[in-house]
Amino acid sequence: MSELTAAVRAETEQLFGLRRTWVDTVPGIEMVQVHYAWTAPGREPDWEAADTRVLTPSEDSPGLRTAVIEVPRQVDGSREYLLHHFFFLVTGDESSTSPVLTEEIVAREITYTDDTGAWTHVGIGWGVSPGLPDLAAPNYTAAAMEGLSFEDAGAGAPAEPAPIHEFVRAQPLPHVFHGLVWGPRGFDLGYVFHLVRAGGPRPEDDTEVWEDNGGSGWTIRL
Repeated sequence: MSELTAAVRAETEQLFGLRRTWVDTVPGIEMVQVHYAWTAPGREPDWEAADTRVLTPSEDSPGLRTAVIEVPRQVDGSREYLLHHFFFLVTGDESSTSPVLTEEIVAREITYTDDTGAWTHVGIGWGVSPGLPDLAAPNYTAAAMEGLSFEDAGAGAPAEPAPIHEFVRAQPLPHVFHGLVWGPRGFDLGYVFHLVRAGGPRPEDDTEVWEDNGGSGWTIRL
């Protein structure tokens, strides 16, 4: 499964990915496992029901271990909630745990304006960097266009382009698309746009491009 395919699957399942990282500070660490749970604000996590992932050692950065965890886009109907996690370490016959870290997950809106009506669908490829931009877990949001009441700017928008070419053409210019992104408050989130034209009377005019600001993308602080 490609990273984009995985990101789209997570979007349709109301999830998004975050990469957790650990750097070995002593030799001999055999395993690092992240335990994580989410709650509404003011509630304590149920560690018995928590999810876990084993972090994989990096081939490029000795001592670095990473894992992508999938967390919800909404908790109890809210797009903002608390994410709790800690690390479990195994070294020989000994084990230990790190302190629990709690982060506030927040949602932010990204807007794309199509002045000419060239695109029928706009997606947002995005990720939150845990330090290095290359470590950001890929995520995808299908943005909703203003004026189309059946589209949703957040989770639940169709992952595959729907046949809405005529609906889009009927809307006055400019066409403004809105999509939601998520991550821990205070972190930088990078994003690019996936622009699609599909479903018109001339199939040869269908196309898609990635608009990435000359390769650097765009960044917002959550």
